[in-house]
Amino acid sequence: MLLLAQKIGIKSVSFERLSSKSGSPGRLHARQRRPRSSSASWPVLEWPDRQFQIGKPLEASTAWRVSERAAVDSDDALFVVGDALDVASKLRGKGYESSVKIVYLDPPFFSKEDYVHEARLDGHASGRVVRTDAFADRWGGSDVIAYLEMLGPRLEAATNLLRRDGTIWLHLDYRAAYFARMLLDEIMGPRAFINEIVWRRAPNLGRQAASHQFGRTLDTILVYGGPDARLLPPTRLEPIEESAIRFDDEGRPFTAAPRGDYTDASIVKLAAEGRVHTTASGKVYIKYFLVKNAGDVWCRERRVDALWTDVPPLRHVSASERTGYPTQKPLALLERIIASASKPGELVVDLFAGSGTTGEAAYRLGRRFILGDLGAVSRATARARLLRAGAPLKIISEPGPIAPEPVVASIERDLVQSKVTLTSPEDPLCWTVGAIDGEVYVTHWHAARSLGVRGKGTAMTSSGLDLTSAITVRAYADDGRVWQSHLDASPR
Repeated sequence: MLLLAQKIGIKSVSFERLSSKSGSPGRLHARQRRPRSSSASWPVLEWPDRQFQIGKPLEASTAWRVSERAAVDSDDALFVVGDALDVASKLRGKGYESSVKIVYLDPPFFSKEDYVHEARLDGHASGRVVRTDAFADRWGGSDVIAYLEMLGPRLEAATNLLRRDGTIWLHLDYRAAYFARMLLDEIMGPRAFINEIVWRRAPNLGRQAASHQFGRTLDTILVYGGPDARLLPPTRLEPIEESAIRFDDEGRPFTAAPRGDYTDASIVKLAAEGRVHTTASGKVYIKYFLVKNAGDVWCRERRVDALWTDVPPLRHVSASERTGYPTQKPLALLERIIASASKPGELVVDLFAGSGTTGEAAYRLGRRFILGDLGAVSRATARARLLRAGAPLKIISEPGPIAPEPVVASIERDLVQSKVTLTSPEDPLCWTVGAIDGEVYVTHWHAARSLGVRGKGTAMTSSGLDLTSAITVRAYADDGRVWQSHLDASPR
């Protein structure tokens, strides 16, 4: 029996070959099962009164109601309001099963903590701050068992959305990654495993450095894929010491490394490309030609491996990127994932959308995206962010409640344009000018708050609105509240 060195709230977790006995109460253990993608049996997690079972059909939901959309009516940028399992059910009902190139999941980490969204209205640390409860990562008395019962069905539902060449990227940390890997092995089969990526999400400073242990500064991203899945890792530039730079007969700078495990046939091929350097003593080295970086330094271009130390944490990105959502991931991280596993026009899905980073990264890279999240703070944050990015966002949900206090706004117009001025609320997360089309609110103009910068107080529009009838002004709060008023835009 192999005993994991990780302790959980009730008892330690063990892996063992089991007979017909079910194991001791309260203990997680493994038994042999045949995964769906492998011909060999493989140990899988078991726990008392396990409800999650592989292959249990997920009912396809037909509930699909558009509540808001951009002026450009598109299905390329969707936010579906709901729990991850409900959203997967709706996507299955709309025919998205087996059609997704990337599923990225950033679920709760089993941290047993409450998370708060912080919006800094004035930018600096001493300025005004709006704090809103975002979500709770707590699972009651059963603790890890309740967490696994939540995670298992959502992982299986997500994998069923993938194409044969699709990949799922599951982002966790030391608290639950090893559980999740066993679940994915059970769901997809161990042969579907592609990578375990380690991202250094924070420097080893402060409390971490003084904790009498190696700093817990790493996140784990598990990558599994269909039988035809292929990744194209990006390259990065590594500066080369001047003393290690040589020049060939054509004046090209290069650095050299031992031939390693290159076969003789490979050496012949590389020699034909001018990439073999032979020393006076007859030793064979491989040439790596150099390029200059933005700092005019000669660098070797290397493929990125599974240790990601070059993607800075969120605290080190520009203020305009930080939304205040407590578990937001940096754009550079999602852009790397999406660029390495998909092509422009392909579909990316995130069922734990949070602040909407996956959606913005996909939009910037020319991919279609579908986000899902149940949280009101997530919906509000992602809506503001994606509208600011210019995405033609469409929200799938039942119409939400409108706050009893109306928006206070005024409208002026002339022959060329209309001018809408927002008076109250003073500091909305974002506000929009649009119109009601049946039961759908259509946004024609929007402004969203950036960190430390208020949203624009005046909307100028010269086209897109029917200025002979009423327009609708909406304002959105950080906690998901929506205010609304109708203004008469008809000529005087």
